Amino acid sequence: MKKNRILIGLIIVLGIVTIILVSRNNNSSIKRELRDFAVEDTASVDRIFMVRKDNQQVTLTRMNDHWMVNDKYVVRTDAIDNLLKTLNRIRVKSPVSTSMLDNAVRMLATRNTKVEVYHKRKLLKTIYVGGPTQDQMGTFMMLEGSSVPFVIHIPGFAGYLSTRFFVDEIGWKSTELFKYNFNDIKAISVINEDNPKASFHLASSGNNQYSLTLPDGASIPGTLDTVGVRFYISQFEKVNFEFFADSTPQRIKDSLLGTKPYRILTLEDNSGKARKLIAWKRTANGKVDNEGNPMIWDDERLWALIDDKSWVVIQFYVFNSLFANSNNFVIPAK
Repeated sequence: MKKNRILIGLIIVLGIVTIILVSRNNNSSIKRELRDFAVEDTASVDRIFMVRKDNQQVTLTRMNDHWMVNDKYVVRTDAIDNLLKTLNRIRVKSPVSTSMLDNAVRMLATRNTKVEVYHKRKLLKTIYVGGPTQDQMGTFMMLEGSSVPFVIHIPGFAGYLSTRFFVDEIGWKSTELFKYNFNDIKAISVINEDNPKASFHLASSGNNQYSLTLPDGASIPGTLDTVGVRFYISQFEKVNFEFFADSTPQRIKDSLLGTKPYRILTLEDNSGKARKLIAWKRTANGKVDNEGNPMIWDDERLWALIDDKSWVVIQFYVFNSLFANSNNFVIPAK
């Protein structure tokens, strides 16, 4: 009886050991380099090239304090941060099951995005990014030189990752319009075509000294509100437009250029470089007010032209305070 118990115990132990060895052997049969997708040191990454099967592609290049897309435009900070965090945090969720294998391989062969990650012109990693799994909780990916696809995820994140590897140049372009340190701003002017008397030119001479010039050269009817001026200037630390509108039909652009602008805002920094924004009202396109009456003008958005080059759409609630009037900076005389 005692011998039988010992024998049974040995069988159980051997069974457990066999399971562990088989498991380890199965895992080690997939080479580490074929499942090592993450980029550990994303701070050293200085170039990312992505291309789809239809040959649409983008190159993201790290400069000193920003990234450029295709050597033409500054990259959206949120987008590049998201991509780098994704490359750092991705992990293998599981091998692709036998039932899904053919479909995953076919998808990666025909609809992948090839992602090349570089440091000082040295290729660190090449990843083929496919579509989502059926439950959309993982993403099919495969490393260069491998024929083994995996289901990849970010631990703690529910969803798929394909959309983070996009190759639309416009989508990567920064929507940043104004980004200035307070002391770097030399002058700001706003032209109000509807009410010229509300237009102004605000200049800083340093040491908390400011001057406000009105269009007709008249002096301000009161004392300059220095606190209000400083608050106004501080708002230009970070201002974004909503989206690019360069694809707007040329007839609409020509029509706007031939009409009176809503506001013209120009900011000059201490180096003498200026940024100019011309804004126009947008038609309401069927919008109605709170009482159900048809509106003529959109009360949420405006057309805008930046530096006579880029057409964008801006939001009223972001820019309304920037389109200030001259009397906003005046403490009335008693």
